[in-house]
Amino acid sequence: MGKRKIKKIGTITFIVTLIITTFISFFYLTRATASRREKAQFIADSISERIEAEIESRDYITRIFEIEIANEDGNLTQQEFQTMGEALFNDYIDVISVSLAPNGVISYMYPLDNGIAERKNLFEDSVEGVYAENSMKTGLSVILAPVTLSDGSYGVIIRRPVYLGEKNADNFWGFASITLGLSDFLSEVNIKALADEGYEYKLIGNNMLTGDERIIMEYSEKELAAPISSMISTVGGGFWTLMISPVGNWMDLKEIIIAFLIGLIFSILTSIAVSSYMSVKENAGELAVLSYTDALTNLHNPRSYKEHTDDLIKKKSPFGIIYIDLNDFKMVNDTYGHEVGDELLNVVAKRLLNSIREKDIAFRIGGDEFVVVIHGKHDRFFYEDVIARIRTNVARDVTVGDITLKVMISAGFARFPDDGVNIEDIVKKADDAMYSNKRLIKARRFVRGDKSVKFDR
Repeated sequence: MGKRKIKKIGTITFIVTLIITTFISFFYLTRATASRREKAQFIADSISERIEAEIESRDYITRIFEIEIANEDGNLTQQEFQTMGEALFNDYIDVISVSLAPNGVISYMYPLDNGIAERKNLFEDSVEGVYAENSMKTGLSVILAPVTLSDGSYGVIIRRPVYLGEKNADNFWGFASITLGLSDFLSEVNIKALADEGYEYKLIGNNMLTGDERIIMEYSEKELAAPISSMISTVGGGFWTLMISPVGNWMDLKEIIIAFLIGLIFSILTSIAVSSYMSVKENAGELAVLSYTDALTNLHNPRSYKEHTDDLIKKKSPFGIIYIDLNDFKMVNDTYGHEVGDELLNVVAKRLLNSIREKDIAFRIGGDEFVVVIHGKHDRFFYEDVIARIRTNVARDVTVGDITLKVMISAGFARFPDDGVNIEDIVKKADDAMYSNKRLIKARRFVRGDKSVKFDR
């Protein structure tokens, strides 16, 4: 074989090998970028789900006032309001105030010394008037963020229109509102941890009533590079959008050069390709598990809960849900810190699992909120027995280090299809039952005159 032919074969081999290694290197870089974007999407969706759950739990406060106003036919006394405000205010560290505005005029406020002007007419306010007018006409709640509070800090306002009867102007009573500290609210969902993970982010609010868009929180003022976005449903059809991207780029020049240099050596590149495949496969499996598991308690998370109940409704399989809320959990965090609170949640989760059948499923859907899905058709006595068993197990003393905690729960249940034909009706009935149970517990405690902090109401 002549030198020319050897050179020609060598050239052809080089070109073919270069094409193969270039293709494999390009494939690796594409997959690496996709994997990083997938991880970023998971992180963004997880934070969005937490924000959505926290907004929903705060909106429940305005819902409670709406129920009480309807029960009292619009004649809620200041004393009754103050009692309710005190009971609900202590459950959330980010709540600055709760208020009621009959006919749009703020006349009920808790706490009274929060610095927000009383007797304010929302319809006459230059900023809030448009929101109030649209909310009254449409019957939809609104969320205002960010708003500048009296101390110069930023806050969030959730406002629900209240009607005595059908939702029309003739039956309009006023508004029930809750004001949150923006910084404290976002610390509850740990959004600032994105910066520690190397991401820049923007949280943007979109109001369906007015069509306006505003930045609620941002880590960087510059335009984000090819960001991942995740939508957050708020109230009244409004939504926020969380956008994140890495501080640099999804893939920098140094990584590209190294990948192609390694790609020139076929044997090494083959090893990298196999390792990359196995790594991507393993990461995909871990992400699949993480996306349906609560990181703290290892129970199923809100995403898993929604998909599971939607599937049961679709199949028309009878089931029931038990909504569970820990009483005075906020006082545990405030008194002993979040580490003790997290340990308490872990213990409660284990006891909850030990209180239900293997075929039933426990979910953690919020900070101290849990749901149990009971499969099959059962009567009310069955659910009352399950709740009693859970209540007994949870009520046992919880010891964390040298701290002994006494904990109790509020619970309510609803069944499909007995109590509703869609998940919204079932959830509402179970949630109303749970808050009714909570109010009953608080009322009994008030009658007893028990002012001590025992975490057991």
